[in-house]
Amino acid sequence: MDQICQIRSLALRRGLLLLTALLFTALRPAGVDRIMLQMESQNLQRGKRVDVHAGLFYESGNGRLITRYTKPVEQVMVTNNRGELAIYNEKDNTVYRDQSMEYSSENNLVYYFLSGRVQDLGLRQMGFELMETEFIGDLVKTSWFPPPAMYHLFNRIELVHEDYLPIYTAYYDASRNLVKRVYYSDYQHFPELVLPMTITEFNYLPGGDSIVNRLRFSDVRINQRANSPWFNFVIPDDATILR
Repeated sequence: MDQICQIRSLALRRGLLLLTALLFTALRPAGVDRIMLQMESQNLQRGKRVDVHAGLFYESGNGRLITRYTKPVEQVMVTNNRGELAIYNEKDNTVYRDQSMEYSSENNLVYYFLSGRVQDLGLRQMGFELMETEFIGDLVKTSWFPPPAMYHLFNRIELVHEDYLPIYTAYYDASRNLVKRVYYSDYQHFPELVLPMTITEFNYLPGGDSIVNRLRFSDVRINQRANSPWFNFVIPDDATILR
């Protein structure tokens, strides 16, 4: 159970580091039926480093995302656009199940780029309102004001774009303190989309400490090039349900 909790925590942290826990309606990304890629995440805190390696397999038609973790433990996470979560441990033939929209397969940065939400990274649909637009040389900075339900979380969120692509996000809490920065870099152009291959996040903790998480994508394959049996993965019927 400790390993299940560890992977669940890593999965949640991955979703949060890609942006923040936003909810989205179902949308079929134009031109992309399926995508597969490799992901490496490095988490640094207080001199300790945690590496996570996984393969991601997403189909836009059914909103199903398979995440096959190979490090630090071998497990498979299955989510969909309805927020249904299952984490399968093949070694023990056990499965952990839960449901919440924070687990939704549409709640990650890859989906934002697939669905063309690069202008606001989904903030507008979340209820954020554009407060200010500032032009700084070749950069465009926009400031977004949160909906009333999020006043206790955010004072504002700032986005910076260059050549119409997001390169930086800053999060300010209700006390107007900078609590998180996210950088999007190493953009790669594919026939169907443009994707940042490196995402670096700095989370600032009380007392001056911080957590650094760096996410790297590689081996991106789209549509006909995305062939893998993992797209058809099914959790065995005889798996023991932990929850």
